[in-house]
Amino acid sequence: MKRYILLSLLSVSMFFSSCEKDINIDFPVAPSPYVIEGYIENGQGPFVTVSRGISFINEISNDDFLNLFVDNAKVSLTVNNDTTAIFLKMVKLGNASFYIDTTQLLGQIGNTYHLKVAVDGHVFTSSTQILPPAPLDSIVVKPAPDSRADSDSLVQLTAYFKEPNPMGNYYRLLTKKNNDIFYDVAFNSIYDDAIVNGKAIQFSVIGGKSQFQNNDSADFREYGYFRKGDIVYVKWASIDKPQYDFWKTFEAQSGSFGNPFSPTVIVKSTFKGAGCLGVWAGYGCTIDTVIIPKN
Repeated sequence: MKRYILLSLLSVSMFFSSCEKDINIDFPVAPSPYVIEGYIENGQGPFVTVSRGISFINEISNDDFLNLFVDNAKVSLTVNNDTTAIFLKMVKLGNASFYIDTTQLLGQIGNTYHLKVAVDGHVFTSSTQILPPAPLDSIVVKPAPDSRADSDSLVQLTAYFKEPNPMGNYYRLLTKKNNDIFYDVAFNSIYDDAIVNGKAIQFSVIGGKSQFQNNDSADFREYGYFRKGDIVYVKWASIDKPQYDFWKTFEAQSGSFGNPFSPTVIVKSTFKGAGCLGVWAGYGCTIDTVIIPKN
């Protein structure tokens, strides 16, 4: 009986394999959206990038990446109810283009910042507020679990936080270490107080993900940990609801990329205007410096 079933399955398999046919589908080429990413935080000036999206169906070369940045946009800010526009200046860093302020505009807690990006006949707008920071109580250095690679050299950071009332607070965690220029985030970087409102909690401060992306030699057993002797800067930012929704959907979409069984996630852009995806983010943040002992 078992032999009969096996032969039947082989026959069916051979039948279907003999009927295979290459199917070529011409997907319609949609217009490439603009991608805008901008930040302003208390005590710091605005920082904005404007780029073009690229289809994941297309073949992507190095030249494609170099040509993604847009350097002909007009980027301006207004603050609160003031209608006087402050125009940001485009600067180049290698092949990348950035828009920064040269008027010594610094983010202030409580202010609302309205961003306008005009490019190639399109206009995109977004607003964000710098909310009051909610400082962490402390950050403690603890040994890494024995299961981690090179556990003798690795440590984990644990943050302690008294989440304030009322309900409806949102946060983002960023870190950098030693001589890093930019802050990085973990694969999940956002928090809300739906369950922990008003409670004293603790959570792991997870190191950045960048060094583990597109890196076949990276050891994922080291992901999220720091090394003895590192100087770690922990940025804990209060964020508004539109920004939280953007990062929540963006991280869900990024985490499911390539999985055909995962549900479709639509990233919730904070920008108004058809043909644009992105975030304009106000951070009400505190920065803690953690000096990890070498021994």
